[in-house]
Amino acid sequence: MSANTSARYCVIGGSGAIGSALMKSLSAQRIEAIASTRRQPVDRQNEFYLDLGADLPELSFSARDVVVLTASMTRLAECRLEPELARRVNVDAQVLIAEQAVKKGAFVVFLSTNQVFDGTKSGVGPDEPRSPRSVYGKLKAEAESALSRLGDSVAIVRLSKVVGPHLDLFQRWRRELSRGETIEAFDDLLLAPIAMAKVVAGVELIGLRRLGGVWHLGGSDEISYLQAGRHLACLLGADARLVVSASAAKAGIPVEERPPRVSMAPGNLETAIGVRIGDALEELDIGLGFADWTRTDICSRSGEIIPQAM
Repeated sequence: MSANTSARYCVIGGSGAIGSALMKSLSAQRIEAIASTRRQPVDRQNEFYLDLGADLPELSFSARDVVVLTASMTRLAECRLEPELARRVNVDAQVLIAEQAVKKGAFVVFLSTNQVFDGTKSGVGPDEPRSPRSVYGKLKAEAESALSRLGDSVAIVRLSKVVGPHLDLFQRWRRELSRGETIEAFDDLLLAPIAMAKVVAGVELIGLRRLGGVWHLGGSDEISYLQAGRHLACLLGADARLVVSASAAKAGIPVEERPPRVSMAPGNLETAIGVRIGDALEELDIGLGFADWTRTDICSRSGEIIPQAM
């Protein structure tokens, strides 16, 4: 992505994990970007206050804007326990902002989830029908349905488990394993990891090229949290026996929030934007900082990317 692009990115949720990583990447490339935040007072020139759970103001967009909707309630238990607030944030606010943006000629990237599927099949493709079971998945599916009516001005980007420095669970595991302490990891809960760096690069390119439609920017390979924990132990040189099997079912996680399958087929993602998604362990290694991935790994046909480490 060249630094002289005329696009301006507007990141809704710039204080969140994906939003902040995206803003950092755009800043490094000297691409104009602004972001919303719920932090007060707002102390950065390129930020503005916005609370998706409150009444939303009329936002100022233009035809050159790429509006990336990263802010949402993503914790499945929170959505289950506070469904009305979750609907305001994950559906009503997303649709309202997107409608305002599209009306001004802007392009919208909406971040969705593999939870819009029921988890009965591995490797679901972008064109397969939605069949959500969790409250979170149902709300995301509802938002997808409304946003799809806005046509090619919207990209729906479904993610699986995004792995990066923001994941408190893996950071805690890392500290405890490094001290030789035992950790518990679920053997009946799966993840299909994708590295944060690839999510950021993919979102940037989909937005820059205004690629409307549905995209799967998520892991195509799935493992259990137990397998992920033992892999982390090996990476740290710790004894894998420190990672003890536990049950998500016995921990009280509802069946609809622990689907038996979570991976997605990428469709034509690599052909369209050049981002290749590796197997689960490769994505974990990159996301957790044990392996490098740079933007030179993207085969850019149009010279739109500055070679840059992520």
